[in-house]
Amino acid sequence: MSKILSQEEIDELLSSVISGKVEEPQEIKKKKKISIYDFRRPSFISKEQMRLLEQIHERFVRNLSVFLSAQMRMIVEVKLLGIDQIMYSEFMMSLSSPSAIWVGTFNDPYSKFIVEISPQIVIFIVERLFGGKGALTAPLRPVSVIEQNVMKKIMDRIAKEISEGWRYVKEFECKFVQFERDPEFVQILSASEPVVAVSVELTIRGKSALMNICYPYVWISGVFSRSDVQEKLLFGGKEAEEEEKEKIRENLESARVELRGILGKVHISLRDFVNLRVGDVLRLDRTIEDKIDVFCGNKLLFKGYPGKYKLRNAIKITELVKEGNDEA
Repeated sequence: MSKILSQEEIDELLSSVISGKVEEPQEIKKKKKISIYDFRRPSFISKEQMRLLEQIHERFVRNLSVFLSAQMRMIVEVKLLGIDQIMYSEFMMSLSSPSAIWVGTFNDPYSKFIVEISPQIVIFIVERLFGGKGALTAPLRPVSVIEQNVMKKIMDRIAKEISEGWRYVKEFECKFVQFERDPEFVQILSASEPVVAVSVELTIRGKSALMNICYPYVWISGVFSRSDVQEKLLFGGKEAEEEEKEKIRENLESARVELRGILGKVHISLRDFVNLRVGDVLRLDRTIEDKIDVFCGNKLLFKGYPGKYKLRNAIKITELVKEGNDEA
């Protein structure tokens, strides 16, 4: 079977014909792919473990964004920037002074970790909690003792959200036990120990600042080496057990939902609407003998009759709408 020429060989042959010098086309050597590997900083975290870490912290940043937005009464965007494996000394050298560093602990297995937040964000949060406008352009200064005490509520919630994020992998208690302004006074590991650094970006009023979480690799490897976690990494989550299903069912049954009964509708002109006065009567499109629609959210689920029950307004459900329709 004759050999099929590649495009590069064809181009070379045509150029040789044009120049009058026809030569035998040379074999084009395949380029080898080279991957850069630093033996001084070996990569301990596998791709599966990295994906799991990303899922854990994506859930964390979503919950943190909702909490901070509610506390500061404004939109706070929280985004996961990246997860890196570095040495503990490199992480500490990346922190500025003054800084706002909280040292936390995990109880099972026991270990310490670090959460570092920009002091400007800390001062801004405190000012917003006291009802002020806050300014992210304020000069950089150390966080005071009063501001540390005010931030305790926020940090307790961050510790809770970290625990909730890891709940899929491991349940443990997380709390903060120490605050430091200077990175030189924070020593939870030896300088040559590897750590996993999680970078989170907080955006407020178009201004961005960073929050960093530092986990010792020894703790993460201890969690990921568990047999049940390895099974999740290899095969994904198992089907919920009957006890878990029953607990979910109980939680759903105790949840409160809002039902709305629509007595009727009427269309009036804008002139009539503006001229409405106390005592005016609006004629609805239904009579007192007609059933009314009962909605749950925007879904029509029931029909019934309005009335009284123990001196309160009530609706007697007489019909179940099998396929809920959206409210028009």
